[in-house]
Amino acid sequence: MQKRDILIVGQGLAGSLLALELEKREKNVMILDNNPIVSSSKVAAGLYNPITGRKMAKTWLADELFPNLSKYYQDLEKKMNTRFHFSKTIYRPFNNIEEQNDWSLRTMELGYAPYIKSTSSHSIEVDQLLDPLGGVFVNNSGMVDVATLVSECKKYFKAQDSYIEWSVPSEALEMEEEKIKLGSFVANQIIFCEGPMAAINPLWSDLKFRLVKGEILDGSCSLTIDHVVSKGIFMLPYKNYLRVGSTYDNHNQNEEPTEKGSRELLNRLSKLYSGNLRVLKHQAGLRPATFDRRPFVGFHHKHKNVAIFNGFGSKGVSLIPYFAMSLADHICFGKKMPLEVNPLR
Repeated sequence: MQKRDILIVGQGLAGSLLALELEKREKNVMILDNNPIVSSSKVAAGLYNPITGRKMAKTWLADELFPNLSKYYQDLEKKMNTRFHFSKTIYRPFNNIEEQNDWSLRTMELGYAPYIKSTSSHSIEVDQLLDPLGGVFVNNSGMVDVATLVSECKKYFKAQDSYIEWSVPSEALEMEEEKIKLGSFVANQIIFCEGPMAAINPLWSDLKFRLVKGEILDGSCSLTIDHVVSKGIFMLPYKNYLRVGSTYDNHNQNEEPTEKGSRELLNRLSKLYSGNLRVLKHQAGLRPATFDRRPFVGFHHKHKNVAIFNGFGSKGVSLIPYFAMSLADHICFGKKMPLEVNPLR
């Protein structure tokens, strides 16, 4: 039997960053991953944005998450010797005069100051961009190429002899008072970072996941812009193409791109951009979300050496680093976890 401190099931963004945090705290980790062809991490747009939603409010935990987020990913880039993080201003066009007036006042609020670069009361006059009322420029924002990050982490874990490709059958797990046995491994603890697969794992049948399908388009167009534009959908310039997304579908829990999804995205794009997008690629994935929009982070109510790290929805890029550090500190140093993310809540 191979002895490890902790087994991690799943090597998406959640499993990768948690494994790295545990490694920093000198835990001997083994990742077990089924290497899915499609996963939420592999098709994620990777945006992080402190001002979100129709009301353009500060996102949950913004003041804890965003001040150090860019540095976190920059440090990880150095470790992996690969670039996958890009700081990008997000431009959010106003919907109406009321919104324009609200933001004139909000720029003076102390809590919003770190996240607002500037506002404009008229169009920024980017060719074919439809923003007659101007908008707000948000900073402390950007994107992470999640697929590249996860791929580089996989190479790293393989080199550390801490990764194997294996689809873990739940019935193979033997849970004892002080240890876990799984296949040829024995460990003190096991943490499930399975993404959408957690919804069908019998260990977590008491948890109510809300799987949300999202579709994105990659295409080419004549628009030349450096920042992200976000209004109902996002327009993300990256490399030599424009990424447009995303849909939110609570009913169709599969990872197949659809004509309906493509039409929805192009229709919403037409309200923001008057040019044409030549679609080059169409992808879909399932986001592992929860009904209260708070992740599940913590240990099983019966099995005290079995944990879950999941449910980050569309905000994984911003939430996962913070909670990976929190869970690692809880495991290694006994620090308390926030009750809001307790799976038993």
